[in-house]
Amino acid sequence: MTSASTKTESSIIGSGKVNPSKADQSFIKGLEKLPGGEALRKCYQCGVCISSCPIARYLSEYKPAQIVRMAVYGLKDQLFASRNIWLCSTCYACLERCPEGVRPADIIRAIANLAFQEGIIHIAFKEAATTILNTGRMFEVPEIRKKKREKVGLPKLPEVNIDEVKKLLKSTGLDERLSHVKKTLGSSEQAKSE
Repeated sequence: MTSASTKTESSIIGSGKVNPSKADQSFIKGLEKLPGGEALRKCYQCGVCISSCPIARYLSEYKPAQIVRMAVYGLKDQLFASRNIWLCSTCYACLERCPEGVRPADIIRAIANLAFQEGIIHIAFKEAATTILNTGRMFEVPEIRKKKREKVGLPKLPEVNIDEVKKLLKSTGLDERLSHVKKTLGSSEQAKSE
């Protein structure tokens, strides 16, 4: 499975033709100030994070070290256009095994958060956040499932105080940010299969 973003990443990193004058220095400095970003430049591309990563095990195009290298090069636009920044499971296997103390999971999460601040989000995250805003749950529980639970003698699921959930999420600015999304990566069908 080869995506357009992977081709872009491979051509940028694999070719060795990175133009330092095009590096977004404010992006690099901003990342280094975020939790986990302090060791950004210590990565020497040993690949331990890739071999430790459960996502990379199933998606050969997903390479945490490559994302970190692109961040070091200041390739903000290419990173923000890549679905790969949204795939990290935050299992921290990479962090536990990195010989230099680089925190790839934290760096990748920070990149995704910065992308979201600029109005870019993967459809799966947008749909999940919208569902939480509307129902107070990550996934809407269908009525048929509720009836099956009742039929087999399971207790009713606890009610969600949706007003409290909305109040909490509104205080974080999530509803406002979702309303200002400029670009959504992926499609609904892709999101369901990912």
